[in-house]
Amino acid sequence: MQPAAARGVSTVSMRLALIVLSCCATAPPPLPPAVVPPAAPRVQPEVTEVAIAALVAGDFAAVARAFEPATRPTEQQVAAVWRGKSARLGAVVRWWIADRTFQDGFATRIVMIELERGTLECLLTIAPEGVASLFVTRPAPPAAYVDRARFRDVALTIGEPPWQLPATLSVPAGAGPFPAVVLVHGSGPNDRDETVGANKLFKDLAEGLASAGIAVLRYDKRTYTYGDRLTNTLTLDDEVVLDAVAAAHALAALPEVDGARVFVIGHSLGAMLAPEIAQRAGGIAGVVLLAPPARAPWDIVRDQMRYLNAPREVRADVERTLVRAQLGEDTGTLMGMPMSYWQDWANRDGIAAARKLGARVLVLHGDRDYQVTGEDFALWQKGLAGVRGAELASLAGDNHLFIAGHGPPTPLEYKVPAHVDERAFARILAWLRR
Repeated sequence: MQPAAARGVSTVSMRLALIVLSCCATAPPPLPPAVVPPAAPRVQPEVTEVAIAALVAGDFAAVARAFEPATRPTEQQVAAVWRGKSARLGAVVRWWIADRTFQDGFATRIVMIELERGTLECLLTIAPEGVASLFVTRPAPPAAYVDRARFRDVALTIGEPPWQLPATLSVPAGAGPFPAVVLVHGSGPNDRDETVGANKLFKDLAEGLASAGIAVLRYDKRTYTYGDRLTNTLTLDDEVVLDAVAAAHALAALPEVDGARVFVIGHSLGAMLAPEIAQRAGGIAGVVLLAPPARAPWDIVRDQMRYLNAPREVRADVERTLVRAQLGEDTGTLMGMPMSYWQDWANRDGIAAARKLGARVLVLHGDRDYQVTGEDFALWQKGLAGVRGAELASLAGDNHLFIAGHGPPTPLEYKVPAHVDERAFARILAWLRR
């Protein structure tokens, strides 16, 4: 649901699009995420409940009033969206908030609405002054490669105080020990499912691989769980590497797991760092790199802004900061992150780490990825040419989340419920089974 006047890429969509590399950035996602996500939405906590209660009651004017002024739709627009989606589904039976997370420091809520003859899913992004966007869709059916009867989920905690992180281990049915995978997120405050809009890359991978006999550990990131405790001295070790190494050690020690067959699968920034994580963890059988960046972060940010045609004043401000970052200035921030963070990123060489790893490497790229582009993939191809055990593939039609689509990619794709492309999943599974 967008405001009456066309505004091109919305502010919220811009944030999502530039979240370097969760979509990552992420997403990918958005102007890259702030170091410290708020511990609670920066609006009255009942805004989601108010908007959804009004929606199911047919009070479309109240729904419109719940929006922030910049994105407020008309009452008629709200009514058209709801009636178009709920037609022939009958009366509302109940509704509930199924997921609470943050993207780029803003609250995101997924609300399920059960009607007499079907279910709808609402994705809300909450800005400081109210609802920023509300998308109503039919939930995507389970991915074809997921069979919940073939695995179980176990709650775990990884790491040591003061940075213990809640985690989920998806364990295949039957007798182990099983080969196992630890999933490593892109940049920014990501939950264990790596939720980006209406999509959950890591949940798809975990449930699919567990259905196929491979145990999978995924966890909430430190920046997601403890954002209010972190400072602007944050490094990539703090944000990604140390917790990923701890997760790999915890996974290998579990009785259900074959410690000689533990793999690391990283996405976006987590993919770039996966070879280093594997080396520091020790005993890792191989790494899968999903959309790994290869260029300096400021080059990636600059290209994303140009692709999305960011407002001139935003581009000018960011360009000035990018120049300072490239010159090595260590004061100030770039898109919420301290300069030291970006310089730490620029000084890491994922390709060199992969060349030295001495373990199998699989690199996958989606050719519709505007966040980590074909330019990055070409650098990985060149850097790993001739390296024994290295495989690289580009999947036609896949975006940064390895969801298939058509035409020029946009941030709005992340609002549509979908699953990881079966081709990407099959390629990963076949590689892990060798």
